[in-house]
Amino acid sequence: MRALIFRRHSVSLDVYEVVEDMPAPTPGPDEVKVRVRYAALNRLDDWVRRGWRGLDLQWPHIPCSDFSGTIVEFGEKVTGWRVGQRVAANPLFWCGDCLACQRGEQNRCKRLCLLGENVRGAACEFVCVPSRNLIEIPDGYDLAKAAAASLVYVTAWHSLIEAGHLRAGEGVLVVGAAAESMSLPRRSRSMRGAALCCRKFEPEGQQALDMGADWVHDRSRDPTGPRRL
Repeated sequence: MRALIFRRHSVSLDVYEVVEDMPAPTPGPDEVKVRVRYAALNRLDDWVRRGWRGLDLQWPHIPCSDFSGTIVEFGEKVTGWRVGQRVAANPLFWCGDCLACQRGEQNRCKRLCLLGENVRGAACEFVCVPSRNLIEIPDGYDLAKAAAASLVYVTAWHSLIEAGHLRAGEGVLVVGAAAESMSLPRRSRSMRGAALCCRKFEPEGQQALDMGADWVHDRSRDPTGPRRL
């Protein structure tokens, strides 16, 4: 299959190359094989390409945690899904057996893997993921937008709901309107509460307002603003 790969860690983007002969994966009993339509790069991919002590990759490595596509095949134990279905996926792979998983804390799994980090990612024609990780994409929803959501939304949901225990009527202060936090105003307003956004640079601040933030503070113009909150 066709894939975007790199064969060694580097600070340079020049290590990326496109190959045509990468072996296509075969789904395991509980896995689904997806034909990738869109894949999204994010900051994690830059970190993985650069590498860090203890990161053990299978070379060549394929980047990208986030993707969307259509199901083409699945293992014999998979139920509830059909060929041709439009899907994205939670890129966190957990064992389901350790104490953390049994407590519902899959992000603390002893054998936790992340697609595109310590396992090969989705910048390729086909990717296999556990069926429990699949997210159905409704007909009519843009596959390109769906491909950009999984990893950052998992983090935002954990911050707001699982760790933050956000309740109806509560306000949210977002410090630094980056890609992940930009989703917080919209999510908190639509589900649980209002949102405030604190940002240094104007373009992202305006985008935060467009996404539902009630107020944006530009620290470059008034550094004392956060003290008044």
